[in-house]
Amino acid sequence: MKLDLNKFSDVDVISSTEEKEITLSKDSQSMFFQMFTKNIYSNPIGSIVREITSNCFDSHIEANVKVPILIKKGFDNQTNSHYISFIDFGVGMSPNRINDIFSVMFTSTKRADNQQIGGFGLGSKVPLAYKRTTGHGVGEYDNSYSIITNYNGVKYSYLIYEGKQSPMITLLDYQTTKEHNGTEVRIPVLERDLNTFAKEMVRQLYYFENVIFEGFDDTHYDDTLSNQYQIVRGKSFLYRGTEYSSAMHVCLGRVAYPIDYNVLGLNSGDYYIPVAVKLEVGEINVTASREQLDYSEHTIKVLRSKLDVVKTEIREMLAKQYESIITLNDYFEVKNEFGKLKFPNGSVLSVNNLIKHTEIDYSNFKYSALKMPNDKQLFEFFFESKRYGKKTTSRYGRSANRFDGGYDSIKSQGNLLYVEGELVRKVAKQSYLKDTHGTYFVINKRNITDAYIRHEIAELFNVHVDKIIEDNGKINGFVQTLIEMQEEYWQIVKDNVENYDTIEVPVEYTARKKRNVMSEDLRKQYVSAKLFGSWGKSKIKLSSLFDFNLPIFYGVQEDEHKLSTAHNLYKILFDADTIVSRYNEYRNEFYRSENNPKKGIIFIMLSKTNVKYMQFCKNAIHIDQFYNRMLYRKADIVQSYFQTYKLVEKYNKLTTLYRNDNFTKIHTLWGRKIKAVKTYMDNIQVSNDLNGYQRELQKFFNIDNIAMSDKQRKIATQLDDILELQKRNENILYYINSYNIGNLDSTLADILSKIMVFK
Repeated sequence: MKLDLNKFSDVDVISSTEEKEITLSKDSQSMFFQMFTKNIYSNPIGSIVREITSNCFDSHIEANVKVPILIKKGFDNQTNSHYISFIDFGVGMSPNRINDIFSVMFTSTKRADNQQIGGFGLGSKVPLAYKRTTGHGVGEYDNSYSIITNYNGVKYSYLIYEGKQSPMITLLDYQTTKEHNGTEVRIPVLERDLNTFAKEMVRQLYYFENVIFEGFDDTHYDDTLSNQYQIVRGKSFLYRGTEYSSAMHVCLGRVAYPIDYNVLGLNSGDYYIPVAVKLEVGEINVTASREQLDYSEHTIKVLRSKLDVVKTEIREMLAKQYESIITLNDYFEVKNEFGKLKFPNGSVLSVNNLIKHTEIDYSNFKYSALKMPNDKQLFEFFFESKRYGKKTTSRYGRSANRFDGGYDSIKSQGNLLYVEGELVRKVAKQSYLKDTHGTYFVINKRNITDAYIRHEIAELFNVHVDKIIEDNGKINGFVQTLIEMQEEYWQIVKDNVENYDTIEVPVEYTARKKRNVMSEDLRKQYVSAKLFGSWGKSKIKLSSLFDFNLPIFYGVQEDEHKLSTAHNLYKILFDADTIVSRYNEYRNEFYRSENNPKKGIIFIMLSKTNVKYMQFCKNAIHIDQFYNRMLYRKADIVQSYFQTYKLVEKYNKLTTLYRNDNFTKIHTLWGRKIKAVKTYMDNIQVSNDLNGYQRELQKFFNIDNIAMSDKQRKIATQLDDILELQKRNENILYYINSYNIGNLDSTLADILSKIMVFK
């Protein structure tokens, strides 16, 4: 933060009397240090997180490095205590810098410009404000912490603690090192405070990117403490989400601050938008503790101005988004999701309080000249919908399963059908739809050229139409426009709703209805069939098949390949233990898994003469329906595999050493990269066996265009880096025993750190 240390005030005062500077008393040192270390912070833990992380970023800026900062939770076995470390890989601190800068209050290297966050010379001492009770007596506590810094080949270890008169710093140890320059601030933490530290990391570091959190899996905030988020950057604002605040706040550099709207003389309700006003360090001031904004006249003026700038920018972005409204579908999307600003990364920000419907530019909308009713009113004008199936009602007498005719319902409600022309009712189809949906609705078009429709047009569109059909035989121009709109709306219906006429009643459904006509003689008969998963054919009593109440996928000799493929895919994607592959011919029963006695599925091949018996089974399905009935459930797994199988191929090329969790003992940065890749790969749950079924799966899934996610692309890049590291060290590690590499004790790790090539 840029500061002018030679200037206390902007006001020049001319005095006619004797002047004297106000100074500190000689015996005020102890009180002074207490004020600016122990007493200045109302939230010591939050301030530690904010200030020490800011220092890490400032060090990276000074060193011009782009690697992430590491915040790590660990346990020290020697002291039997928890600790949290803030680690940067920046410039490090020389002994001179420790003595001349770090050890002097209100001295800082960050006052020349506004690129760095610090500037007061207080932040590095903030851990002294964190009091850990020692248990020795009432009011006794320890607030010491450690600084481990690498500078030009030497590692220095310091202890900072509270002395009788002032904070103290002592050099504990120094030794040569090959580690990169950088600094670790290690703070002992009481176990009861670990979750508080994690909570403050979420809040204080909300707009800090390029941070790696390690070891926080056992806290309440392990899901939030990750860097897998995106910050949307507008010209004047930042947006990450709603976790920090639902109202507009400030991001000063990287640090978030709430806004006190009372001080600004503004109504906070007018700024209820979860975005941060983007300000650079130095644009406004903060208090000495840096815990809140310093509401000087300058700060108030800047904030009031910037808040309006942000609202204007968001309003302009919304307006530009709405310029693309052309079709009826575009119009409904805007009307039903009004005020939702959509960003390129998929994030959506709801700001409907910033813009009115009347402010939207509909000039490109093809029906902009009409007075437009809402989607439900248009539906009732253009279409009819009738309810069929179960006539269930709620306790208040209303239909318990309603269709309101809205655009959203058309896109999401699963019990809608449409029909071209008159509905031809068939008993079997009606029964099947009733069993499937309970209540369902059938939609068809109204004839809007009937003469009686004129009064509806006048009421809905505020347009008087004398005649639907003009004297020359042509349809009235306005009505013709409505017909075109009806066709466009009808296409929306057809794109989202199933055609009643094309629905076919499944054979197995009809068979279930006929199941009661089976004779006892038929149940006693046997058929010869092959159960997939067994070696030969089995002689199966028909009653065993008829009473099997779980899926039976069947086929004939020509379907053997389909059955075999489906059987193998089921083993890979589902629970292979539930496949029933054996039949006890003496007891006339199928073998069930001991682990899943109530579950089971059969893949069976019969002769063509015996297929007719499948209609009497409770849940027999022809193998052609396997993909529609079963495989769709695992679409996400199939997609995940074909996103990741190239990653798996690469990962399998790594030797034991480059999959070792303890590689950090050899090299810290490479160790973190290897651990991140290993953790991701260990969580991939899909079997590699799917690779042999690509051609089969392509018939049902569009796997050619499956792209990796951002996370997967990052893992692929890291894998390439690790493979390159492995290649560079192949000759060097040729004679190292792979068993020892698996154990990787401290001695071997130290040897490898010295002989391996990491650049």
